[in-house]
Amino acid sequence: SAALFSPINLSYQLGMSTFSEKTLAEQGFGACWTREVAPLVGRYEARRRRRIMVASLITGVAVGLGVVVVMLQPQIAASGILARPLNQALVLVLAALAAIGAWVTLLRGHGAFGGAVRAAVEMHFASLFTADTNIAFGEVVLQDLVTDGMLHDRDYALTANYAGTYGDCRIRMIEAAADMASGHRHDRVDLLVFRITLPPEFDGETRVDSRVDRLTSVMDGRPDLVPWHVDHEPFDGIFGIGTTDIGGAERILTSGFAEMLLQIQERLASPLGQSGGAQPRLAMQAANGSLVMVIETPARGRIDGKTTPADAEARARELIVQFATVPALVDDLHGRANNLPAFSRLPMTDDPQPVVSV
Repeated sequence: SAALFSPINLSYQLGMSTFSEKTLAEQGFGACWTREVAPLVGRYEARRRRRIMVASLITGVAVGLGVVVVMLQPQIAASGILARPLNQALVLVLAALAAIGAWVTLLRGHGAFGGAVRAAVEMHFASLFTADTNIAFGEVVLQDLVTDGMLHDRDYALTANYAGTYGDCRIRMIEAAADMASGHRHDRVDLLVFRITLPPEFDGETRVDSRVDRLTSVMDGRPDLVPWHVDHEPFDGIFGIGTTDIGGAERILTSGFAEMLLQIQERLASPLGQSGGAQPRLAMQAANGSLVMVIETPARGRIDGKTTPADAEARARELIVQFATVPALVDDLHGRANNLPAFSRLPMTDDPQPVVSV
């Protein structure tokens, strides 16, 4: 039947990977994965199988050669090249190095999936975000954050810039990176910035920061910013709050919004999810009709570099959470808090067949 040749079924026939959708935001992403990433994973797995066969063959030849040299040593003619112990040892060492080199090449083989993963996620969220070529505006947003004390003054380079509309709200997502000064344990800091339009009833300025010392430093130079607390013990244990308008802070930082920030912190800025002792920072500023959220993460190595298929899947889920965070914030701030956040888990159904929506 024609169903046998659908993209999903074809991927099974060709041994290509599929994406297991686990959250609301991932629903329908399997089709994008099959189109953009699965062919690369299929070629990666085929290349890996070939390398395993070659490494196994070389190892077999090396072991066989070693057995011949050791077991047949008494029969080797005194005048032969292998009669000398030094030559025998050299042959054994070369055979061992050949076998080790074959397996090291296999272990070091990776696939470049970063670009395909990002293309698949961009396709999945095409109705929400589009890549924005207006890099200058993104740079202005970052410079304003530096001026307001939200970011350190570094030479930030934009790596991704997206803009869109959700409901009646203008939304933006910026990814940037900056090199760290020498002496740090990490060679760069990665930035993720969300910017959304606030409803008109939010006045004043409200700041939230998981680095309470950074917020305190800003408040020392801003007498108009006063400390405030949310009646939410887990939230107060992580974040500090400063505001110029207690009423405005109460309207923004409801218990539901505090819970939302804790979920975002868990998924995008949790120290448990970072390597090398990195301590991510989540900060938010609501002022002048806009809410800006910053996630700052010390990091090492390349962004979207060479990865395995498992790393590619993890990176896809991370990007999907990033894109899905913006509409979740908008829903809460614009009175649609009953909508489940897009990174919530898919509800369980009795139907064993997968549902794929495009």
